[in-house]
Amino acid sequence: DVERIKATKEHKDYFLIVSQLTQYKNIDIAVDAFNKLGLPLVIIGDGPERMRLQKLANKNIEIKGFLDDATTVQYYQNCRAFVFAGSDDFGIAPVEAMAAGKPVLALRDGGALETIIEGKTGEFFDAPIIELLADGVRRIMEKEYDTQYIRKHSEQFSTKRDRKEHTSELQSRQ
Repeated sequence: DVERIKATKEHKDYFLIVSQLTQYKNIDIAVDAFNKLGLPLVIIGDGPERMRLQKLANKNIEIKGFLDDATTVQYYQNCRAFVFAGSDDFGIAPVEAMAAGKPVLALRDGGALETIIEGKTGEFFDAPIIELLADGVRRIMEKEYDTQYIRKHSEQFSTKRDRKEHTSELQSRQ
């Protein structure tokens, strides 16, 4: 539902993760990378890995737990960029971040390959390795991204567009 998120060019200095805190999401790799980089990272979500991640995290990393939708949207709108370290079939959170006009740093795998345009809406790292993720953070920080282009790109994944296309397809079959 990208319509509920407004794109903003302005940002605060933090990077953002919104995810279930489970092992396969590779959030520990991001925590380790941001510990080494010393850059601010905000993690929104809950799950079985939360306590372990809190023990790993230095002071530059905040683990907020579960937050309501309106508060989460504010974090999307204010982040510098979004980090997606796991592999999902689709990945809704990166699309929501792009709806806010924010670039996404993602593992080059799964649905991220279909939703992110390298160099335009974000960057990829090739394996869940701390140094590769950290290099991706550096590339994100060095580049100026077009907020409106990123926002426009996210709209092709909206539920409104999806419903419209499915309705048209069903009507054409009748």
